[in-house]
Amino acid sequence: MGFWANTRRVAHLASVLCRHGLTHVAARRVPRWLERRLPGHELTGPERLRTMLEELGGTFIKFGQMLALQPDIVSLEYCNALFNLLDRVAPFAVDQVDRTFVEEFGKPPAAIFDHFEPEPIAAASIGQVHRAVLRGRKVAIKIQRPNVERDFGGDIRLMSLLITLIRRLGLRRLAWMIEPLSEFVAWTREELDYRREARYMEQLRRNANGNAVERVPAIVWPYTTRRILVMEFFEGVTVLNYLRAQDAKDSSFLERLSAAGFDPNAFARNIIDSFLGDAFRYGMFHADLHPANLMILPDNVVGYLDFGITGVLSRYSRQHLIAMTLAYTRGDLEGMCASFFKVSALGPDSDVEAFRDGLKRLADDWYEMRGRERRLRKNFTLVMLDMLRLSRATGVWPERDVIKYFRSAIASDGLITRFAPQFKVGRYLEQVCNRHLKWQAWGALLSYEALVGWSTSGSQLLRDGALRGASFLHRLATGELPARAEVDGVPAYAGAPERLRALQLAGAVFGLALLVVLTSESPVLGMNLFTAEALLMTTTTLLLLRALRRLA
Repeated sequence: MGFWANTRRVAHLASVLCRHGLTHVAARRVPRWLERRLPGHELTGPERLRTMLEELGGTFIKFGQMLALQPDIVSLEYCNALFNLLDRVAPFAVDQVDRTFVEEFGKPPAAIFDHFEPEPIAAASIGQVHRAVLRGRKVAIKIQRPNVERDFGGDIRLMSLLITLIRRLGLRRLAWMIEPLSEFVAWTREELDYRREARYMEQLRRNANGNAVERVPAIVWPYTTRRILVMEFFEGVTVLNYLRAQDAKDSSFLERLSAAGFDPNAFARNIIDSFLGDAFRYGMFHADLHPANLMILPDNVVGYLDFGITGVLSRYSRQHLIAMTLAYTRGDLEGMCASFFKVSALGPDSDVEAFRDGLKRLADDWYEMRGRERRLRKNFTLVMLDMLRLSRATGVWPERDVIKYFRSAIASDGLITRFAPQFKVGRYLEQVCNRHLKWQAWGALLSYEALVGWSTSGSQLLRDGALRGASFLHRLATGELPARAEVDGVPAYAGAPERLRALQLAGAVFGLALLVVLTSESPVLGMNLFTAEALLMTTTTLLLLRALRRLA
């Protein structure tokens, strides 16, 4: 973005902030007659914030979407107002949709699809979604907004400037924005290429194959580009629609959903199972779990949409995140510290002891004693936010994809708190983490690497043992190894009796090797064990024949 474009964006930002900020001041300090002349004077605080973010557009809408999921950070009234930023942002015109299709494919959507609906079914910060039919199959088409890359690049720089201003000017009323803004800036750029999203979707769909509680749409690759994404259309209700019906007390909608078998607690379990299963088993997970991206499908199946932000975890990170989550649910502070340090970057400015001390102070607010057990009294969202603030204060920085995991876990907890308030997230997390720890233990025990290691080490051990035994028999049979004996107290050395013992020993080993070869049916040990057995039998046979020849 050029200098003048940046200047215009800054001027727009300043005008919106001043207008809405002045209206906020007017509500308390300006006379009534002047307040009525100010723009937006009739709006409530939550509506004013939503309007302001929507007018700023681009990245600021995305930031408002994140705030909508956090009733522990902003009040429920603000969350409800910000929900409209998830799927009800002002759409762009259909002629711009046609222009994007012509630029990407050389023809408008009407020339590609059997049927194309010009009215979008959802519109958000980066793009909007249209419904269509392609060769008799219903599809959803996500189309990027015009100039979105230019606007987002400028907005990221402006957000960074806003963070700096809040810190330097000491604006305490806005200090709460620093933490979410900092994290938000870190991963926003990923969403601007739909091909990246499509690749993630395809992999996650393969991972979910056979999972009865999770579905990911199939990609239509011939019509997917950097700015257009065509995918399978899911028939169902989004969690956002369910939350809106709850808030509006729409009994007919809720009754229809309940009659179709929807159970909030079962759906909450399925969200946690699928999210943690994706993260801990496969190391790839949906990292943008807002309610417009989750669909309620029949049998409480979770349908996932919009994979613009996806997390990827190494096996090492997964192991320590499971341990940290389990330690958190049990109140094991040392375990939390140890696991958190394992997935963080510790530099010369990192104060590990300050982190430990801070965690102990925070734990007094997180837990309560019930008999001899520590039990959570503060929800997962607030605990994770406290840990992230502490990590910044002490210079202990989690890895980027670990931040995505924390954010997704926070979002899922905030979401479940809203639609299934009686569901005990902490207790169920403990059960799931225990299950994944056991699964990982068995997986490590029976992994391909472990089996190869066992087979290799087993064959080396058997080969080494066979060679040592053969060497011993050879030396004993040829008289190179003296066998001490005493006859009436007089020492005697290897002679005929010793040769006879060597013959007996060789025969015994030969018989044992032959027995093992004839009775072994284990497919696990494979060719390495058979090779060692054959080597042992061949060696002992040769030694037996040599001993017989010498004795003759």
